[in-house]
Amino acid sequence: MMHVRQNVWLLATAAVFAAVVTSVYGFIEPIPMPENLDECYQFRTRNLSITAVPSQDINMFCITRFLYSTTHLRPQRPISNETISYAQELFRQLLAQYSPEENGHRVKRQFNNVRQEVRTLTRPQWNLFTSRINNLKNTPVGNGLNRYDSIAEIHRLVVASAHNGPNFLGWHRIYLLLLQIALGGVPIPYWDSRLDFRMVEPTDSVLWTAEFFGNGFGAVTEGAFGNWQTPGGSALIRNIGNDGTLVNDDGFNAVLTRNFHRDIVEPSNNPMFSLEGHHNGPHVWVDGQLSAPATAAQDPVFFMHHSFIDYFWSLFRRRQRSLGINPAFDYPPTGNPLQQPFAQMIPFNLRNIHGYSEYFAGRTVYAPSPTCPDCGGSSYLECVSGSCRSRVGVTPGGGGGMAMAASFAGRGAMGGMARASVGGPERAQATVRATGALNIGGRFRSPFRDPRTRMDTLPNAPENRIRRSVPTANDTATSSNANMDTSQINRPYQNTFVLNGEANPSLWAFVPIRIIFERPPDAKFESYLIRDGKLVKSSDMFSIKNHTGFTLEIRKKMPATYKKCHVSGSGASKVYVQTDGIDYSGRYKDYAVVDERLPISSSMTYVGVKNPTEGAAQFYMTAYDSCGRVCRPQCLINGNYQPCSGAFRITSSFPKMYGITFEDAVKGIWKKGEGLNVESNGAGIPVTFLCEIQYSWPWTQETSQF
Repeated sequence: MMHVRQNVWLLATAAVFAAVVTSVYGFIEPIPMPENLDECYQFRTRNLSITAVPSQDINMFCITRFLYSTTHLRPQRPISNETISYAQELFRQLLAQYSPEENGHRVKRQFNNVRQEVRTLTRPQWNLFTSRINNLKNTPVGNGLNRYDSIAEIHRLVVASAHNGPNFLGWHRIYLLLLQIALGGVPIPYWDSRLDFRMVEPTDSVLWTAEFFGNGFGAVTEGAFGNWQTPGGSALIRNIGNDGTLVNDDGFNAVLTRNFHRDIVEPSNNPMFSLEGHHNGPHVWVDGQLSAPATAAQDPVFFMHHSFIDYFWSLFRRRQRSLGINPAFDYPPTGNPLQQPFAQMIPFNLRNIHGYSEYFAGRTVYAPSPTCPDCGGSSYLECVSGSCRSRVGVTPGGGGGMAMAASFAGRGAMGGMARASVGGPERAQATVRATGALNIGGRFRSPFRDPRTRMDTLPNAPENRIRRSVPTANDTATSSNANMDTSQINRPYQNTFVLNGEANPSLWAFVPIRIIFERPPDAKFESYLIRDGKLVKSSDMFSIKNHTGFTLEIRKKMPATYKKCHVSGSGASKVYVQTDGIDYSGRYKDYAVVDERLPISSSMTYVGVKNPTEGAAQFYMTAYDSCGRVCRPQCLINGNYQPCSGAFRITSSFPKMYGITFEDAVKGIWKKGEGLNVESNGAGIPVTFLCEIQYSWPWTQETSQF
């Protein structure tokens, strides 16, 4: 029986790709996949079935690792002397924080150094933390940078030496303490993203309101970090929930079953036990500056996320002590010379192994993560099925933007003013109890990639959603049709347009991309056949089973998708296409809208790459659907579309297969004649992604070579 993807390919080549050109030499030409990126794909999937982990999880891990390990290939903005001097001064203050031991006791700390989950802070505690952050943001150090941005710049120094290895844990512990010194000793709260993962819709969390982190979509204009500008000239950008995943209980608990650091640091061939691997997910989930190694620390959410990772590590070290293992001496061997135990911890006067010492571990105490029944006494959390989770931040109907209960009123100017709830605190608390949603003003409507978001705008009230349960990826049935969602998919994606440290759209060119999308075989839609005058609700008129021109191979185990992924009732879905510079620093992402109802649908999008007018450039391109399946690239080579690696070289040669502006890219593909005559220049589309149901990993030796 011919598999359906063979039919897809035959149809695609026969109908969609009918246009033929005599030759294509340069312009946008495929090149072999970078060797270390290919090695990551092969190593990460060697003993792993595609039914176990969504392929996009592997994809983003390897892209992130590649970017960390190849910073030398890309131009870097120099770190200023003022930044280095400020960092060194903070480090001196850190070492001097304790006086020498007297009679076996250290001098008492000036501040209460207990880090709490962010939603358990009192309003004064949150206001103090955010006001100190903003004080740093508003205090210049020279060379056009302020104190906060100088601290963020330090992270760029260690992209290779403090990631993808054992130094990741210790270096970031010192880094957190450095910020805490700059804050005058104010503890850095931690963001336990498990509390959001447990929600029906994590993007609806109260954290993404003006009361905490500010809006999660587009330029941040609300909350304590609203209207921030980053060193490259871009606004602070977020696109929560379009990719990545928050930390979940399964991963958290899996790490805590291991005994030695060698089991939880990179390189690891089991993603479930990698603490750094779990750490990567929220970076990608928040997106914007936080998703890129060079800019991640520009968003204050970085430090609250890493405070949680450090808390995570402290629990692992506690387990080690209970087993008689001394964490301070359990530094794993590594082949990376920058991460050897006695290599310098850049840029500090320390050795890497010092980051594992009890001297630094003892400087921070963590309040336990909130648990039922009281969830830390926080009105921002609720106990559901024995676990705490975040409340939904919503705007109550009728009056628009009224805020929270009076018990949290009185925020300072740096934190934003709270407004009294309609009817007073009693009515506000009653609303919380009745709906499980916290009434927060100025709520942005939410549109795994955790996995529950498909970048749609969802109704504010959870009870308005239509949810349908389906089997998991390990069941005999498939899981891609997890939850039916009746909302519109109208949430746009906001790029930073940062290239080599500068936010400037003119530095980008735009490449047309075609998406061919195969309907997931288990997707169902409420469009029924009629027999004998009655709706047959067991049918789906769009199902491949009802089309004799297609055959379908039913398998017991389907490729893994996110635990839950939304299916729009209309069939509209998004396929994202992302580019990352190989020899330049820059990421661009956009999406094509496809129709999941149809056996096969085709769509277009246009993605940014470095403008080659200033010199040829190399980039890597990948695509994935809303349920975490990676699509296979097909490149236009000598007039035919052939499997390729997804790595490309772009030049300014003619004929151009891209546009210098977005408008040019569109006009290069579409020719509009008189009346309604519109023609497509298929020969000008250099890349097509085939999004099909795959039973092997999308990165193979044959495609990675070209």
